[in-house]
Amino acid sequence: MKNLYYIFLAFYLLQLSYSQDNMYTIQGKVSFGAYSENTWNGHICDHFCSLKIIEGGRSKEIIREEDEFTDRHIIENVKSRDFYLLLNASAERENGFGGCRWGASTDIENRRIDIEEIARYKTVPILEGDAVKVKVDITWRADPIHTITSKINNKSNSFLPIDVKVPIIAREGFDNNLYHYQYATEKKKKERKWWWPWPWGDDYDYNWKPLPTKFQQKQRIEVSAEDVLESKTKAEEMIGKHIYFRVVSYDKDKGSVCSSSEVLPLTVTQAAPFITIKNIQSPLCNSNETTATVTIQLSRKLLGSLEQYKKNRGAYLGEVFNGFSFIKAGENEKEKAIGINGLPKDLTEYFLQHDHIDNVVLRTASVTTNYEIDIMGKFYYLDSNGQRKDIQLYTDDAQHKGRFTVAVPEPLNSFLYYKNDNQCFGESKGVIILEISGGTPPYKYIKNGEEPVLVDDNFVYDDNFVYLSNLPSGTYTFTITDENNCQILKNGVVSPVVVTITQPQIPITITNEIDYVSQIRGYGRKDGAIRPIIKGGTTVNGDYLVQLQTQTQTLTFSGTGRRPSGGYQASFDNLDKGTYTLTIQDHKGCILTRVISIVEPPLLTASITATTTIGCNQNNNDPNNHYELYNNGVLSATVEGGVPPYKYHWKKLGRRVPLQGNGEAIIRGLGKGTYRLVVTDDNKNQATATYTLTEPPRLMLDVTKSEMTCSAPNGGQATAIASGGTPPYTYLWNTGYTGAHIVGLSAGKYFVTVSDSRGCSVQEKVVLSYPEEVEVVSTIITPVTCYEGNDGKIALTLSGGKGAVNVLWYDAEGTLITQGTTNGGKTISGLKAGKYKAVFRDQSDCPVLEQFYEVLQPEKTVINIPSQITICQGDSRSFDLSTAFPSATFRWTDSTGSLLSTEPTFTVSTKGNYKVEITDQKGCKEATTFEVSQSDKILEVDFLAATNSYYNYTVKLVSLSHSITTQWVLPREVTLIKEENGAAEVRFPNEGTYTIGLKGFLDGCEKTVYKTLWVEKDRLGIGKENTSKEVLIDDFGIFSNPNNGTFRIKVNLKRASVIKVYCIDILGREAFPAIEQPEGTTFNIPVSNSRLSGQYLIILEAGGDIMVQKMIVNH
Repeated sequence: MKNLYYIFLAFYLLQLSYSQDNMYTIQGKVSFGAYSENTWNGHICDHFCSLKIIEGGRSKEIIREEDEFTDRHIIENVKSRDFYLLLNASAERENGFGGCRWGASTDIENRRIDIEEIARYKTVPILEGDAVKVKVDITWRADPIHTITSKINNKSNSFLPIDVKVPIIAREGFDNNLYHYQYATEKKKKERKWWWPWPWGDDYDYNWKPLPTKFQQKQRIEVSAEDVLESKTKAEEMIGKHIYFRVVSYDKDKGSVCSSSEVLPLTVTQAAPFITIKNIQSPLCNSNETTATVTIQLSRKLLGSLEQYKKNRGAYLGEVFNGFSFIKAGENEKEKAIGINGLPKDLTEYFLQHDHIDNVVLRTASVTTNYEIDIMGKFYYLDSNGQRKDIQLYTDDAQHKGRFTVAVPEPLNSFLYYKNDNQCFGESKGVIILEISGGTPPYKYIKNGEEPVLVDDNFVYDDNFVYLSNLPSGTYTFTITDENNCQILKNGVVSPVVVTITQPQIPITITNEIDYVSQIRGYGRKDGAIRPIIKGGTTVNGDYLVQLQTQTQTLTFSGTGRRPSGGYQASFDNLDKGTYTLTIQDHKGCILTRVISIVEPPLLTASITATTTIGCNQNNNDPNNHYELYNNGVLSATVEGGVPPYKYHWKKLGRRVPLQGNGEAIIRGLGKGTYRLVVTDDNKNQATATYTLTEPPRLMLDVTKSEMTCSAPNGGQATAIASGGTPPYTYLWNTGYTGAHIVGLSAGKYFVTVSDSRGCSVQEKVVLSYPEEVEVVSTIITPVTCYEGNDGKIALTLSGGKGAVNVLWYDAEGTLITQGTTNGGKTISGLKAGKYKAVFRDQSDCPVLEQFYEVLQPEKTVINIPSQITICQGDSRSFDLSTAFPSATFRWTDSTGSLLSTEPTFTVSTKGNYKVEITDQKGCKEATTFEVSQSDKILEVDFLAATNSYYNYTVKLVSLSHSITTQWVLPREVTLIKEENGAAEVRFPNEGTYTIGLKGFLDGCEKTVYKTLWVEKDRLGIGKENTSKEVLIDDFGIFSNPNNGTFRIKVNLKRASVIKVYCIDILGREAFPAIEQPEGTTFNIPVSNSRLSGQYLIILEAGGDIMVQKMIVNH
């Protein structure tokens, strides 16, 4: 006897206890039971059931029982849809001896049950076990927990304005189809059926209505009163009254409300006009009182009658302005209101006539500040009892806040940052640096009434500093202005900056400038003298530091120096011939310097100096052929004594031609040889001198090198050896190296140029090279003949290398191949398909050469025949392998091995097991088996389509196969527009023939029916070339089809349009005149024509869209 025990678990919604963080309430029921089919011992013992809810890593056990239970109800709230149930259950049958241990048992361990749908009951059955059956049934439902609020700038909103939208916000996180908004304009208190007080207050009934569709299925909406009531007139009738809102979700099966938020009441009121602050004129200069002027612009005039307002304000209905609040942005309106002038006395009367006020004067702070001008007002209206009432205007929209900035510059100021006076008389080293702050850059300054100068960047200071240098002594007055011509004010008075640069009263002066130097009177005497008388500069007790400097020593005057008649005299006597430097320095370090020459008539002498000797030997192998370096000798004459001026005469011994440059003290462009000079002074005295110029030895260069090895690829060396010329030598290699011995060279060609101290150069080259590398000249790879064969082969031809070259082969796993190699490893055979590596090693120390090769194989032959095939009554299945295997031989056999066919095509119509073997022209074989079963069903497949149509028209294909699954088989270039109820709408891109198929499926059978359609250009001109091909036709049907000449044409369009319907026979002729219908979206056109018989094309034209269907008329 079967024993069935059920445990029933129900989750129900407890509205007053869920957490605000929870998003769904889960409710349902679970049944658990166990039974045995054993007829002699079916008693069950040791029951156990545990059910947990797992959410976001949190686990909670909601059922734990050790006995059967039925219809248990439990509620659980979850924070998201990311949860599932975890089931553990077990039961054991008695062992036949009165005990439970060692009896047959079944365990369900950690079975996960996922929740798949919201707001829908669903039963999940679980049945497991053999000797003991454990059964669990779970029915569940998940409802969203909605909330609703209206907030603006994070503050609660209680108004529903006219002309302005406010947000209504539901809880985030649900699918959009769970948000449905309702509103109510009435509420009635429910009558209680009990006498005790209800702790949560009164309960009400509301006349709930849905908001318009455009506001549905959104987490957040923005609405105005006229949006809700869909009429501004109705909204104005609701001023001062509540409109109630809630967000709900509907049961997907029953259509009733399954979850609802709390009720949100909003009071209808009129929105004030928006405010904009324009034409802001900030103060240009900083002063004791700063003001700004603005224009206050409203979006409209006030609502109301000016005549009624003037006549009887107590009966006036409409908007009233109490005033504006002008505050610093972000501060409290009542406490921080700032002065505003220029407003009319009665704001309401003014704004009933105007929408703006110009030149409003605002008293502002003395620094740049953000401000806000807000509207304060009410709306007067008549309530439902005809009583005049007022309500606050709605002013919480961002456009009700006139926000703007008044920019006030800092006070303009300047001070002396740095000053440097002139220490010496007449000096222009004065420096003035002024720092400017405040105002509006850029700045200008006027120095001593000169033209204004713009203060800009300089090499030390930025554009806030005036930097003037190299100034002479004097008083400088600076007038500073900014971009707005504001000036520096002190106590309200313009205050320039005044700076004075000072200097000593008079300079250091030698008063006896004409005769303070006495020259030597004769040759060999030492009676020269220097005696200056000094005044001026800056002194302490009238003293100066006076020094006389010769080539060997410095003399300092140490006498009294002061004269009774004024001034200071220094004396230096018994001076020899020579040049002296007289230096006079005052207390401030100012210096007066004089260079004085003491001379005597000298003895006339002459000598020759080779200023430049000859640079290069003319036999040098100079790569640049510098001819001038062979004739670049320069001789200079040195003449002393005598009485200037002097005359010079040069001559090259052994040459009669005069020298170029003869008559000068210096002669140039000389080659090797002996030269003589004759000097004559102004008194015809002469002196003679000779000089011989010679060439340096020939410059030579030799280069030695080392051999290259692969083990040291950068170990090449070369040495340049220079001789001759004029040492020292310099070296320059084409690598940039500048030494004689160069190392670390790789293989290549190198050049070295050696130059001596006179610029003479020669060049040599050296070539370094490696041993010749091993090279694979040719490769012949023979692929594997059959898939997974082993007759692949690789043959190589090599060149280069040092000595004998050995070749080792490795497979893709890196294993050395020891068989199949010949010719020293250059040929390897017996290879399977894969990648191989060849390693080449010669007798040098160079690295081995590695090459990779791949032996290919043909692709595995795939015989595209299903392993299981079902055919219906009267059907067969044909296979054609000729295209896939054009040159192969075939063997078709049955389960007994009997040969059925050797052709590439084969047709089977009876059930059984079959096999096909294929041998290609290379002898490679492949086989596959398949089983054919036969259904007792009959599969009929057919469809209706126009055999002729036009390209870029929509053609409808109608399936005539019912109660089976079908699939359209379309060429790739044909566009499928829509497919439903077995019919398909398609478009053909070009003229031509197209093969269309319909594949049918039934009880494992499949059959495909093909039809050929001819598609041509529209010969009747129904569709226009290059017109828009918008898909406008949503549905087009002929009822019935086939028919007897009486039928209806039904059309649905995506938007309103005029339509035309044509009927064309198979020869392209109109069967009856075109039917035209006026603009619309839905059409139902009756047609009756007894003359029709045969096949026709029904063509529908709507806008630029065209659809074609085939129709058959039978009588």
